Amino acid sequence: MDTKKLLPLGMTGAVAMILGGCSLLPSEPTRFQFPTPNWTMSKLFEVPTSKPRTTPAGANSTLPAATVSPTALNCINSAELAGETVPNGTFMSPGSAFMKTWTLKNTGTCMWGKSYALVFDRGDKMGGADTIPLTASVPPGAVYTFAVNLVSPAADGEYTGYWKIQTPQQARFGIEPDGLTAFVVSIKVTRAPVCAAQDRRPAENGTAVRATYAASPPVLDSKLLEWESPLPHPVPHIALGETANGARLEVRWDYKYLYLAVLVTDSVFAQETSGAANLLQGDAVELLLDMDLRGDYCDSIMSGDDYQLGISPGYLPDPSLQSPAAYLFYPLGKKGPQEIGVSAALTSAPDTQSWILEAKIPWSLFGVSPAGGESYGFVFSVADNDQFGSIHQDGMISTSPRRTAPPNPMLWGTLQIIAG
Repeated sequence: MDTKKLLPLGMTGAVAMILGGCSLLPSEPTRFQFPTPNWTMSKLFEVPTSKPRTTPAGANSTLPAATVSPTALNCINSAELAGETVPNGTFMSPGSAFMKTWTLKNTGTCMWGKSYALVFDRGDKMGGADTIPLTASVPPGAVYTFAVNLVSPAADGEYTGYWKIQTPQQARFGIEPDGLTAFVVSIKVTRAPVCAAQDRRPAENGTAVRATYAASPPVLDSKLLEWESPLPHPVPHIALGETANGARLEVRWDYKYLYLAVLVTDSVFAQETSGAANLLQGDAVELLLDMDLRGDYCDSIMSGDDYQLGISPGYLPDPSLQSPAAYLFYPLGKKGPQEIGVSAALTSAPDTQSWILEAKIPWSLFGVSPAGGESYGFVFSVADNDQFGSIHQDGMISTSPRRTAPPNPMLWGTLQIIAG
């Protein structure tokens, strides 16, 4: 902005002064970009109000120290990671297209204008663009979701890409206390096994889960009194992100319902989503089911007989604030909230904290009527959020060590329907 200042009367001229500074234009609202609907880690509906853990192991999560930037006169560029999708360590099949997002808070004093950009800094590019300009201005204190479309490499292995923000003067800055640390995307690529149709998935996809016949329907009361003790099936594998959770599972069936009982060991319970399409961004459980296992045994992409169902226990510290809920992510033609029976409660022991969830799911939801002896593709997982007041996913444990995002049915385990 240019300002002219006239000298007192009698002087022979005027002196022009040019004042510089950050833009004083009002900021535009932050535009959010959402990942593919059926991705497990994919939806950002709210920005966390408390600081989540940063992704790199051992990272310092304290507020970044301000770092002076040459991008504008007398202003500072710094950023803080507020949330992300596709947690680091996510398994993917070769050649899978996905979107990675980082939600960053502007903790400096510079306005991030549309001449700022997300830029690839180093590491594995995974087909991403070199530069992605901002689509909105971000004033100090506001947040913005940066997104990049990527494709997992063709070869098996671990891949990590490092990204930063670039100013109009081509200076780059990141996050963390020194403002220099890049934010990252890190995935593990695993190839599906050589395929020949079978009635069950291979053992490397996880131990088969047995569903025993329920001569009488179990009562859903969150007490586990009618279930085996301990519940017979562990949920031992960290499939996504980072989590210290543990869980055990039992599955039963009758001609009308599929019954589940799960006990989750979790030091921090956090479920503050809407209970709809974002419910896996809090503590919740997920079922993946392939109802035509032999018929599409060699299909690595989900089809109309593959199901992804999320179940939220609700807000267990005060159930009046949020009731249990279920949401079907896939097939897309049936996507939406579902009516199923759910009972959930917090429980505690002298040395641990845990929560219980029991559910009965009508077979009609999956379009089958089992008679006993069937096998279905199956993965049971528990999503974990350890940050109060936030909507994001820290990690996920699973019955399959090969669960990918997006889900690849060839890497699922097996559910065996044991005849009564």
